[in-house]
Formats: sequence, structure tokens, C-alpha cells
Amino acid sequence: MTLRPLHYAGLALITLIGILAVAQYQRATLELTETEIIETYAARYLDTHPKAKRTDCRARPAPVKTTRMVVICGPEPFDAARHYEYHVGPLGGLIAQNGPADWATKSPVAPRDAA
Repeated sequence: MTLRPLHYAGLALITLIGILAVAQYQRATLELTETEIIETYAARYLDTHPKAKRTDCRARPAPVKTTRMVVICGPEPFDAARHYEYHVGPLGGLIAQNGPADWATKSPVAPRDAA
């Protein structure tokens, strides 16, 4: 079977669509700042406890490549009853959330008073 000009045009169109999709994804990733991401999850944390403060939150680079960052919220010193972690994807979406109910089976990424 030989490829006809129409086949080449279709292949070129599919390739162009793929390139544009990748470019759009990269643009969207770059437009969303880390500060915006932290503010989004800090607002979520403020709803967890009446004594929660925005300054309880900070972020760390993600331990895995599929995650953009981990937003860590909790008072100092570490309090397992009020410590939350939000694992955030490349476009700012929540991948996983760990909170007080999870610390019996999981380890926090970075409690503030970890030795």
C-alpha cells in the first residue's frame, strides 16, 4: 500500500494538533504561579479548624515527578490533629490530600519540627 498525498496531509494535521496540545499544556503550566497554588490550598486549610492561619502554610518541591509541589499546612510545633498536605499536579489540581486521619498509616512529607 502506498501513501497518497491525502494520507500525508492527515498525518501532518495530526502531528500539528499534537504539537499544539503540548504547547497549550506548557503554557497553562507556566501561567499558574506557585503563589496562586499555595493561596488556593491555604484557603482550603483555613476551613479545617477555627484556629487555622494562612501563615501555617508553605510549599515544598514534590517528591515525585508527576506532582508539581506539596502544600503543607499546620501549626508549629507539629500537631498531627491539624497537619494537612495537599499534593498538587502540574496544572494546580489536587492529586492527593493527607490530613489528621492519615497519619496513623502515612508519614508527613515535612513536619516543621522533624529532626
